[in-house]
Amino acid sequence: MASPKVPLPALSPLVTADGTLFRTLADAPSGLFLLLYDDARATRPSRTVALDPRADRCGDLWELFVPGVGAGQHYLWAADAARPLLDPWALAISGPRRFGHDGPARPRVPCAERNRDAEWKSVVVAPPARMPARPLRPWHESVLYELHVRGFTRDASSGVAAPGTFRGLGQKAAYLADLGVTAVELMPVHEFDETEVRVGADLFNFWGYSPVAWFPPNRRFASPEAAARPEGPQQEFRAMVEAFHAAGLEVIVDVVFNHTAELDAAGPTWSLRGLDDRLYYLRDPQSGAYANHSGCGNTVRAQHPTVRALIRHALRWWAHALGADGFRFDLAAILCRGERGARIDEPPLIREIETDPWLKGRRLIAEPWDATGAHLVERWPGGPRWAVWNDRFRDDVRRAWISGAKGIAARAAGALATRLCGSSDLFAEGPGRGINFVTSHDGFTLLDCVSYARRHNEANGEGGRDGFAHEISNAHGVEGPDAGPEARRARDRSRRNLMASLLLSQGVPMLLAGDELGRTQQGNNNAYCQDNPVSWVDWRGLEGDAAFHRFVRGLLRFRASTPLLRRRTFLVGGAGGPGGADVLWYAPDGTALDWDRHAGTFAYVLSGDPEFSGAGHEAADLLVLVNLLDEGCDYALPSDRHGARAWRVIVDTAMEPPADFHEAAQAPLWSREVYPMRARSLALMSGE
Repeated sequence: MASPKVPLPALSPLVTADGTLFRTLADAPSGLFLLLYDDARATRPSRTVALDPRADRCGDLWELFVPGVGAGQHYLWAADAARPLLDPWALAISGPRRFGHDGPARPRVPCAERNRDAEWKSVVVAPPARMPARPLRPWHESVLYELHVRGFTRDASSGVAAPGTFRGLGQKAAYLADLGVTAVELMPVHEFDETEVRVGADLFNFWGYSPVAWFPPNRRFASPEAAARPEGPQQEFRAMVEAFHAAGLEVIVDVVFNHTAELDAAGPTWSLRGLDDRLYYLRDPQSGAYANHSGCGNTVRAQHPTVRALIRHALRWWAHALGADGFRFDLAAILCRGERGARIDEPPLIREIETDPWLKGRRLIAEPWDATGAHLVERWPGGPRWAVWNDRFRDDVRRAWISGAKGIAARAAGALATRLCGSSDLFAEGPGRGINFVTSHDGFTLLDCVSYARRHNEANGEGGRDGFAHEISNAHGVEGPDAGPEARRARDRSRRNLMASLLLSQGVPMLLAGDELGRTQQGNNNAYCQDNPVSWVDWRGLEGDAAFHRFVRGLLRFRASTPLLRRRTFLVGGAGGPGGADVLWYAPDGTALDWDRHAGTFAYVLSGDPEFSGAGHEAADLLVLVNLLDEGCDYALPSDRHGARAWRVIVDTAMEPPADFHEAAQAPLWSREVYPMRARSLALMSGE
C-alpha cells in the first residue's frame, strides 16, 4: 500500500485533475496579479492574470483556479504589475542551481532590485508521500553535532560524490555514527540568497540565517542533477534523511522565523513585504521603523495568528514531507515578544508549537536569546518538550580552563562543578533541558579557542569589528598556528579539558562539526560570509589530528555505555564519606570539600548503586578529579562504596596520547592512595 500523501499546507497551490487553485493573503488595494512563466529561465511571464477583487477575494484571502495548470508550473504573485513576489506558501523555488563560486557568476544587484527579473520563481509541486516518523532517543541519551550542509563536505578531502550537497552529507552518516553522536543539527537549509552580503565581491552569506522562503529546501544544496528538477531538492533532502535514519541518527533542522531576507527598509522585497508589510513585520510604535530584535534589519510579527499559522505549517511540512526529527529555533527569544516588541510570559506561538498534534514527538530546541538583550536560558516559557542552548555552560567551562585571567581558578571551580552536574541553578525540569556546548557555529572553533587570544575577522570586510569582541579564549603564549612544541602541548591539554568537561557533564552535549578533527577558521570568530576553506571541514584532520579524534571518539563511546553520565534527574549531593547520596564531594586531602578553603580543586564520586545511578543495575562508581590550578596537586583517592581504593584511570588530560584515554576494559589500575594531578587537568576513574 502506498504511503499517504502529506496534507497540503493551508495556502499552498492545490493541484487537481483539471488545474491548480492558487491562494495567498495580501493587502492589495490596487489589485493582485498571478504571473505564469513557461520555465525557470524566463524573465517575462507568458501569461498575467489579474484577480478580480469581487470574485476572487474574501477579506485578504485571494483565490484563483487556473484550468490546465499542474505540477511544474512556475509562477509569481504581484501586488502591482512591476514587482514579482515569491509565494510564501510555495513548496519549491526555482532559481540559481549552484552556490557562490561553484556556478556561473551572478551579478550583485542592489537590494531594492533583487528578483525584479524573476530569476527566482515559485513552482507548483505535488505533495510527496509522507515520511514515517521514527522513535527518538530520550534526551538524556542524545549527543548533538552541529554542522553546515555545504561546509561539511565541500572540501575535496571529504571524498564524497557531489561535495557540498545533501547527497554528499548523507554519505557521511556512517562516519558520524561511528564517532558516537546521535543527531545532526543542520544549520539553515531553507532557501536563502547567498549573494546578499553587501561587502566584498568574494563574500557570500554562507550560514544562511536570512530566509527567502520557509518551505523549500535550498536548491543550491542539491546535487546538479537534483537541482535541475523542481522537486529534486526535496527528494534529495529526503534521501539524506533516510541515510541518517538508517545509520541510527536523527536530523534536526535550524529554522529562522525571527526575521527574513527582506532586511531593513533599504532591503529587497522578496515576498512578505510586497503582500502585506504590516501583517508580517513588527514596527516601532513611535517611529514606524522596522523593529530590529534580530540584528538583521527586521523582526517577524510572530504572535499574529496568520504568521503563527504560516510558521506551524512550515514546521509540519519539514517534519512530514521532508522527514525532520526536530527543530532548533534561531534567536527564539524573538518568538516570545508581543505585538509591541516587549517580552511576554506566555507567548501563543511557543505554546502552539509544543501542543501541535502534527509536531508531536519532534525535537524542539530554542536558542533562548536575541540581539537586543532578551536572555531566557533559565526562564524559557516553553513546556517540558523544549530544550534550550545553554551558553552559561560554554562560558563557565571556558572560563575555568582557558580564560587566562589571574586568580580565575578559585572563582571558576564552583561554576564548573555546577555545569558538570547539569546546571540545576538554571533548570527545574532536569539536566535534559540544557543543550551543553563549548563551541558552536557562532564563535571560535575548539582549536581556535586555544590558539587565539583575539578575533581575526579582517577578511569579513567590516574592519575586524564584527563577531564577539570578548571571546573567552587563550593563545597559550603564541597568537595563531605557528606555535612551538610547548605551546602545542598546552593547547592540546586545553582541548582535552574542554572536550572532557563537555562529554562528562550531565545534560545533552553538542559538538561543533570538525572540532574532533582540529578544524580552524584561522582566528575568524564570525565566518558567516566565508564560503572557502575557512568554513569547510578539512578531512585530512583524520590523520593530522588522529590522537584527538581518538580521544573524542573514545569519550563518546564511554558516555554511551555509562548511565551515570546520562541521568534523567539532578544529582543529590553529599560532602564525602559513605551514605545516601548519588554524588559525594572531596577535597584533595580526602576530607569533605570546603569550596572556600579548597578553591580551584575538587573531586566527586558518582555512585553506581542502583538506587542512585539510574542504570537499573549495579554499576562501577566513577571518580572525577579536577585541578584548575597552575601547579600540580596530589589527590588522596577516596574509597568506592565497597571500600576499595583501587581505581582504573580512563582519562587523564595531562597525559600525552595514547595515555590520555583508555578503554574501560584496558584502563590501568591505580592502587596507590594518592594520585598526582598535574597543573590544569582533569582525570576520570572507574571503580572496580
